[in-house]
Amino acid sequence: MIHPIDRARAIERFEQIPRLSLGHYPTPIEKLPRLRAALGNAPKLCIKRDDCTGPGFGGNKVRKLEYVLAAAQAEGADTVITCGGEKSNHCRVTAMLAARLGLECVLALNRASHEAKPASLAIGQWVGARIVSVERREQRAPAMERMAAELRGQGKRPYIIPLGASTPLGAMGYVAAASVLAAQMEAAGLRFDAIFLSSSSGGTHAGLAAGRELFLRPEVQLYGVSPDDAAACIQAAVSGIVQGIGARLGVTLDAPVTVLDEYIGPRYGVESEAGREAFDLVARTEGIVLDPVYTAKAMAGLIDWIRKGRLAPEMRVLFWHTGGQMALFHV
Repeated sequence: MIHPIDRARAIERFEQIPRLSLGHYPTPIEKLPRLRAALGNAPKLCIKRDDCTGPGFGGNKVRKLEYVLAAAQAEGADTVITCGGEKSNHCRVTAMLAARLGLECVLALNRASHEAKPASLAIGQWVGARIVSVERREQRAPAMERMAAELRGQGKRPYIIPLGASTPLGAMGYVAAASVLAAQMEAAGLRFDAIFLSSSSGGTHAGLAAGRELFLRPEVQLYGVSPDDAAACIQAAVSGIVQGIGARLGVTLDAPVTVLDEYIGPRYGVESEAGREAFDLVARTEGIVLDPVYTAKAMAGLIDWIRKGRLAPEMRVLFWHTGGQMALFHV
């Protein structure tokens, strides 16, 4: 438990961190009555629509990049370099925001195992990003370093953004999101006992975990659902980012981290049977489109917990939609 004085000081430090205003906020909270009815004996369900953040076709990356790109500008950068897969939401949004800010953008992307061009890759090219292709995920970071060295040799001022902007600074975007969520809940008379979200590179999960300690009730349970790596791996990443947030804010954050890794399916980026069912059910009952890589698998986890009786009917549960629907499209 954080002492009230320490919490107040941490919030003051948080509010002083430079941030760009690029997204459309607050993103709405919507009730899911038809999904609840379809599941039967389910808790009260709501969804946080962070697929509606705006730039780059929306998603959770906008919040993170508001802080990271502010730091890039403060350092006088003229080029940003980041990495991901060819379907990367983070890379697409980075490229679009870089264009908006007048920055050059370089993307180190590992190839996708399909013939059609992913929409996110095409969009990155349309807005002028330079694409550097690598074969495997582990080659992305070295490629970014090589490109940064090359650009410095040309007199440029590059700024490297790690995968997903999942750093303590990037995660501040979801500390801010927790603050806004608290205000929305108070204004609407809402209370949530649990929050479900997709958790991969860890920044969104870590920001919400830290934000819960500062702005929400600490007893709110936060469940990250992995679309790729083992729970222990993601838990370590999230905990490390939370500790970094605490160091930046001058407070010790001992936020518990829960990750569920039973819903990955065949592998990362490949649709799972449970994810497809969740995708179809949410679309049919609520007219909301998830994405096959992240949010469909996270929703599959939530639905499975409801069916197994792990979430009591009297509970109030929020599903955090982190976007990513562009993965459905190719050009």
